[in-house]
Amino acid sequence: MTERPRDPSARPRRRLVPAQRVFALTDGVVAIAMTLLVLGIELPEGLRGAELRQAVGELLSQVGTFLLSAVVIALFWRAHHAVLRDVERIDARLFWLNVAFLALVSLIPFPTAVLQDYGDEFVGPGLYGAVIGTASTVLYAMEADIARRTAGAWWRRVPFPAEALVFLLSVGIAAVSPTAAIWSWAAAVPLAVLESRPAARARRR
Repeated sequence: MTERPRDPSARPRRRLVPAQRVFALTDGVVAIAMTLLVLGIELPEGLRGAELRQAVGELLSQVGTFLLSAVVIALFWRAHHAVLRDVERIDARLFWLNVAFLALVSLIPFPTAVLQDYGDEFVGPGLYGAVIGTASTVLYAMEADIARRTAGAWWRRVPFPAEALVFLLSVGIAAVSPTAAIWSWAAAVPLAVLESRPAARARRR
């Protein structure tokens, strides 16, 4: 008596991860990353007069860096949910891309602290730009992996993110001028707006 062949979809399906569990993991990682950002803000005790005023001035710089990274993490969280909104189950490749993305997001508090302490050196904006640019590139890879499974020219619907390009290029700029590298990040906003328009038209076709 011959053995009945197994359903070829049975094993692969067991390897799939429900998207809701990935969303829950992402929410947890984002919450922890933002909490670690806040823990980096502190005012030394026992200061008075000029020392206190100087410390408060330095604290405002810490708050500015915190707000920058908080906004970046929040935008990553929103973009991640948008990328996976129509996905019900996550396969192995998408799962590991998601792990890489979350690892980079959880790392953001570290380059934030380095930027805060060494903003006038290459290592500050250089490391920050590398981490943010790489995280954005991995998120793009996730979106491209999902889009390529559909019919049509997926690369038109999923253009390479302008923010990834801006932050990665800022690493090279930081080698020449750390301050210019920090200011170059502002270019990500208008470039992202311009980039989204043709991509939106391509998705409607």
